[in-house]
Amino acid sequence: MDTSFALKIDRWADEHRDEFINDVKRMVRFPSVSMPDEGGFAFGTACKECADDFMLMGEEYGFIPENDDYFCASLLIPGDGTESEIAFLGHLDVVPAGDGWDFPPYEPQYIDGYVTGRGSGDNKGPTVMSMYAMRCLRDLGIRLRHSVRLIAGFNEESGMKDVEHYVSHHRRLPEITIVCDGGWAMCVGEKGKLSARLVQDVTDGNLLDIWGGIAPNAVPDYAYARVSGISEHTVATLRTRYAGDAFTLSDDGILLIETTGKATHAFHPDDGENAIYRLYSILCDENLLTGGAAVCVRNLSDCFIDNDGTGLRIKGADDVFGKTTCVGGVVRLENGVLSQSVDARLALEPGLETLVDDFRGRCDELNIGIEDFDVSDGYHRSTEEPVVKMLIDTFNEFFDRKYGTYVMGGGTHARKFPNALPFGPAEMGLGNPFGGQAHGRNESCNIDRLLVSMRVYVMSLIRLDAFLSEGYRENQQTDSIAIVAEKKEKRV
Repeated sequence: MDTSFALKIDRWADEHRDEFINDVKRMVRFPSVSMPDEGGFAFGTACKECADDFMLMGEEYGFIPENDDYFCASLLIPGDGTESEIAFLGHLDVVPAGDGWDFPPYEPQYIDGYVTGRGSGDNKGPTVMSMYAMRCLRDLGIRLRHSVRLIAGFNEESGMKDVEHYVSHHRRLPEITIVCDGGWAMCVGEKGKLSARLVQDVTDGNLLDIWGGIAPNAVPDYAYARVSGISEHTVATLRTRYAGDAFTLSDDGILLIETTGKATHAFHPDDGENAIYRLYSILCDENLLTGGAAVCVRNLSDCFIDNDGTGLRIKGADDVFGKTTCVGGVVRLENGVLSQSVDARLALEPGLETLVDDFRGRCDELNIGIEDFDVSDGYHRSTEEPVVKMLIDTFNEFFDRKYGTYVMGGGTHARKFPNALPFGPAEMGLGNPFGGQAHGRNESCNIDRLLVSMRVYVMSLIRLDAFLSEGYRENQQTDSIAIVAEKKEKRV
């Protein structure tokens, strides 16, 4: 790498640090939880307003904005030599904030090197950082043959209909896309995914209400139930046995049970503690429910006995991805229907067809209905692809920590977007002083690490432009398109 050019990137990043902080905060202020069709927009009013401001920000910085019917919004720098594009792909939708924050989740602050707020790390900070890589490239006078586009989706957290719409409505898609929603250095495989809602009619019994969780793809840290017909003696016993939980008995004998846990992302549930499971355990172990309500809650308790899908008969494991994980993230009782979400990240074994059959058979056995069912295979790319090696080499020129390729249970846009690679910018395993992480309370992003990541992205764009300009062919031996250089990689 040309040292003088690297110093120019460093200087630009330092000069624009305060602007970057303000622009990350600008995006975090929007409570952009994806709500399909709310307000007449693809994913709701808040997502629409966030998209408008994102495009306005890009236009202020000289990019060409494009509105993809509010499914996605994008910013473009035209290239000099070809109509083809290189893209960044991020998302500006977020999971609900939940409770228990030490600062307002949508009133971002800059504290000790971090911007706080829901979505700051997943994925607004990285998306804004990608825009800054484009700004830096342009401001330093580097012209590429390929156009560069930043695509921001608004449904990544709850279905990925955003990029499905983008792919189906654009004749020409980017030749290669960097997904800025992963960890360094590069994710080359994502587990398959199964999602659904388990529904049961609660026709009788003493369960008045049950509520837990804010998003299907997060381990919930709070849940409650309201149960009638409970005596003061029973409540006294519960308080003794479960000192960490709250039991409040009203004058008319209605018991409010509140349980707490530890929130985390659904793809690593063993790092959290599921408050819904704890609630089920108390209700069932203490025989607090009657009638059909007792049967329905017992069914759910049996379905979620652990984090690996044993109770739903979807347990699996392989040498590439490890074990299947399974999270029940949201429970509700509405109009006599008890519904429980399922979010499972699937290993390659025992195979999708077998797994789906076993899952449906288990639900039939318990007389549980299935709604909003969706299942998709995972993917795994070769670590020998030249473009993979080139990007990892670029990363290692900037970071002291040497990361390689990895696979994960998380799902990114890469599973829905052709020839996409999740390449940074999170440093996996590094915490922050607030204890915040994606999908948890006190979420925050480290500004200096993002600006170092921006340097990686600038050099990656230059090298990808040269790499692709030398010619490529589609490698049909893999499920994804592998970019294979026909000439020696041109180094900058």
